Amino acid sequence: MWMRRSSNGRRLALAALAGLAFAPPSPASAEPRVKFNAAQAQESPAAAPIQAYLTRPGGEGPFPALVLLHSCLGVPANKTSIGEMFAGWGYVALLVDDFTTRGLRETCAADFGDGAADAFGALAYLSRLSYVDAKRIAVIGYSQGGDTALQIASMRSPAAFKAAAAFYPPCQNQADAKLKIPTLILIGQADDVTPAADCERLARGQPNVKLVVYPGAYHLFDDPALAAVKRLFGMRLQYDAGAAEQSRSELRDFLAAKLAR
Repeated sequence: MWMRRSSNGRRLALAALAGLAFAPPSPASAEPRVKFNAAQAQESPAAAPIQAYLTRPGGEGPFPALVLLHSCLGVPANKTSIGEMFAGWGYVALLVDDFTTRGLRETCAADFGDGAADAFGALAYLSRLSYVDAKRIAVIGYSQGGDTALQIASMRSPAAFKAAAAFYPPCQNQADAKLKIPTLILIGQADDVTPAADCERLARGQPNVKLVVYPGAYHLFDDPALAAVKRLFGMRLQYDAGAAEQSRSELRDFLAAKLAR
């Protein structure tokens, strides 16, 4: 197993929440669709290549780069705007699609053990591109992807990833981990799906970790579709425009500092 899992109840709740946050991926995409081999493909040569969406800034580079890891529901419908945002910040972005070539629709209620292998395969792919600075690559994960990002940050040898960022990850899964590379964790103070208290315990005493907790913000605080309060399994879900904007600013500043030349 590449990562530890939370309980079935927690996974099912995350599945339902993800369904509110994301729409099915659009069949059309402005980003070049690329494929690469997961890091474990050397041990399983018959494994299908992993699909991903690549966005880059204009110019020759070399640019810093980002490996983006999606939630348990797969690639979000707004992948184009996500890529364009990071390209506008000056980063090559590779949004990994863990599911399509595996024939998966979601993994919210089942273990998914391939996230880290896919992330390291994406790292290797980006490192070979002439317009990418292989010494300045970070991993950013959302929900399930955030779990993977924290796992990578805790590995004894995180390879060439220079930094990691995780949006509302289940920090309890890495409760005893020591994070080896600079790591940014963004979470809402009122989140009762992936509690901020778990992330506070993880970050405590770890100089490599910057934890930002948004007062009064609930789970999925960055999803505009939740402008009106929703309740699911007794949990409150609500978009928080201030927290969403602040999280983008925090991420941009973190990346600028940690991926600087």
